[in-house]
Amino acid sequence: MTNQLFINNEFIESKSTETMDIINPATGKAFDTITFATKEEVNEVNEAIEKSKHAQLEWERVPQPTRAEHVKLLIPLLEKNREDIAQLYVKEQGKTLAQAYGEIDKSITFIDYMTSLSMSDKGSVLQNSVKNETIQITKKPIGVTAGIVPWNAPILVLMRKVIPAIVTGCSIVIKPSEETTLLTLRLAELFRASTIPAGLIQIVPGTGETVGTQLATHKDIQLISLTGSMRAGKSVYEHAAQTVKKVNLELGGNAPVLITPYADLDKAVNYIVEARINNAGQVCTCPERIFVHENVHDAFLEKVTHKMTNLSVGDPFNDDTDYGTIINQKQLDSIHDKVKVAVNNGATLVIGGNKLDREGYFYEPTILDHVKKDDRVFKEEIFGPVLAITTYCDFYQVIKDANDTNAGLSSYIFSENLQEVMTANERLKFGEVYANCEAEEVVNGYHAGWRESGSGGADGIHGFEEYYNTTVSYIRY
Repeated sequence: MTNQLFINNEFIESKSTETMDIINPATGKAFDTITFATKEEVNEVNEAIEKSKHAQLEWERVPQPTRAEHVKLLIPLLEKNREDIAQLYVKEQGKTLAQAYGEIDKSITFIDYMTSLSMSDKGSVLQNSVKNETIQITKKPIGVTAGIVPWNAPILVLMRKVIPAIVTGCSIVIKPSEETTLLTLRLAELFRASTIPAGLIQIVPGTGETVGTQLATHKDIQLISLTGSMRAGKSVYEHAAQTVKKVNLELGGNAPVLITPYADLDKAVNYIVEARINNAGQVCTCPERIFVHENVHDAFLEKVTHKMTNLSVGDPFNDDTDYGTIINQKQLDSIHDKVKVAVNNGATLVIGGNKLDREGYFYEPTILDHVKKDDRVFKEEIFGPVLAITTYCDFYQVIKDANDTNAGLSSYIFSENLQEVMTANERLKFGEVYANCEAEEVVNGYHAGWRESGSGGADGIHGFEEYYNTTVSYIRY
């Protein structure tokens, strides 16, 4: 049984009696048990957060390039432990081994990029209007921060929160997902082995209702960053208002895909399927709502059906597997319920629509055609290997239909017509627009949502600067 908290660079035995089995989603069987910090225990951790405050005050006085050099030493540690981290990742979370390696490698690229920003501009001098005066804009570390990490990309998202926080001179307390606590504690071993000073990174496993709420309301935490569901984000937003702390949220998506008569259908199918089956469709940027022009609908459906039918689903450790498991039984049931409701409402089940008849949490590659625009699989995030398709005839109307959602994270268009691409790029109301490509999320870009998909963002210089406060100084002499 694992019952540890990572506090002040030490693994502390939890006193909690609240436990949860860790299930291998490929078998549906438990292979470990973890304990969660209770509300009372998190209160005891307040002393550790106080230590984090003192560590942060010393750390912010260290020159930023020096801070970055300490952080960059995580790269060889990740490279050295890449194999065993990936193995644990697959066992605990269920994505394929190739995808686990890919996330580790992208995390390494992210660390390399973020540490390169240590020499970036940290302010500016404004034109003065009074004689013998200098006006300066200065960016300063925001202080102690908190990060709530999801289960679907627990390494990359952890690094998205930890690395910019530490490089900019902040400290951070992490609440991992209950589903990937073991993996997060394994990464804590790397933090401990690094030269990053004690007290700057702390990890407290637990539920959102206990640990998440405590972090959101704690007076000494100046920024809380959550990647997760809209429900969780709204809860954090509400609790953070008590201390008016800065909130950074990356929540769910409901990405529309426009396929016009000018689309390269082979390219569209390859990119859509590749994105849809990434992590078995459990990615918030995945294509969700497929709008196909009526003139190319039949050709597109034939190609995408062929591609989806030939996917290999199963053992995530097998090199030939295209996608692995759904995270747990609850999510598997949710996917299946949405598919059944769509069929009952008149959608055509082209392929799939069933849980695989084997142990573990697997769902067939599924295509739903003629889906109604007000159906749950169009209005809600599916988070599974399901493509929901409808047709359109008017380009400007379909853009309005694409924007008709409370989400606003990612969107796609496939067209070789430059006017269509540029018009869609201008009018789609989403944080990301992907034209004729998959969801790249490059580390020097910006990953952010509109509407209920979030506030603030990650990646690039804009994500880096989320961890700064700004001071304007009027200096007369």
